[in-house]
Amino acid sequence: MTLWSTASVGKERKFLELYALRAIASTPQAGYDLLKDIEGKTDGKWVPSKGLIYPLLDEMEEKGLIEIQEIGERSKKIYKITEKGQKELDTVKEKHKEIQKRFDIFRKLFFGTFLPSEETEVAELFHTLMRKVRESPDKEKVKKVLQEALEELS
Repeated sequence: MTLWSTASVGKERKFLELYALRAIASTPQAGYDLLKDIEGKTDGKWVPSKGLIYPLLDEMEEKGLIEIQEIGERSKKIYKITEKGQKELDTVKEKHKEIQKRFDIFRKLFFGTFLPSEETEVAELFHTLMRKVRESPDKEKVKKVLQEALEELS
């Protein structure tokens, strides 16, 4: 096994748990809703199996991250996030900020390692753009400017 292949072992399931937690924090939902949401966001290219999502939701409930808000038609469980789940989500967001700070330190080294030299400048511009987007108080203006830029490139 290579370094790259071992780095992702077990990460997909943890990522799916994190995604489910964030989605449920946004809007209480059932496993089926999550499956449909993921299918839409991946343009149908990946949909976790029911054999993955439902046991994952059960585990999340056992850990106290989510709880049943209501049971709908045909015993459909609608989940909501718990206080513990929200704390977990907040912790992950803080860690993500730390990762972004560390990436800022090493990004030129990273870009130089993984990108052809002609793409490095574009990657730097993209990185700067993403920082500006995160920091901007006017997300609608940012969205409009980016849409116009994309149309210009098309």
